[in-house]
Amino acid sequence: MQAITREGRSITLDMGRCTFCGECTRQCPDKRIEFSREHRLATSERNALRIGNAPFTLMPPADKDIRRLFGRSLKLRQVSAGGCNACEADTNVLNTLVFDLGRFGIQFVASPRHADGLLVTGPVSDNMKLALEKTYNALPSPRLVIACGGCAISGGPYYDHPECHNGVGNIVPVNLYIPGCPPHPLTILDALLRYLGQMK
Repeated sequence: MQAITREGRSITLDMGRCTFCGECTRQCPDKRIEFSREHRLATSERNALRIGNAPFTLMPPADKDIRRLFGRSLKLRQVSAGGCNACEADTNVLNTLVFDLGRFGIQFVASPRHADGLLVTGPVSDNMKLALEKTYNALPSPRLVIACGGCAISGGPYYDHPECHNGVGNIVPVNLYIPGCPPHPLTILDALLRYLGQMK
């Protein structure tokens, strides 16, 4: 996965490439890497997912115009771009009674023409590249793109595979990155609400 890089005694963990398996904590002899139960992991900047000596900082809300447009009503079209279906399963959980995503004004819709943004999962396989581009182009402007899961952010375990494109950002611009393999439903919910300014 190459999620961890080391220069001297400095270690950097790229949460956008991490599968959150925890093996690094078991292999690190001086316990310099630890996993917490923190679910607030999303960010609007790809580089913010690279954690080094500085602690991870919570993502600020989107700019005022985005919050004004989508803060009370956000319609998303979900696109599975060649993943294993784990991210989709955790996204679908948000529509159940436990989370009830609709009470926050966020809904998944069947057509990109009715959507304000895309929530993309998977590493973007060659077979899904054109479909993703067409779906993105069918969205009315202004539009949002959310990369959900390690595959959508960086290609995940399929990184540098000749038939994948190492994530969504190499095809369309991304506004929000939600790390995990798969991201916990609370992480996805927190990311959406925090980005829209509904949570502080």
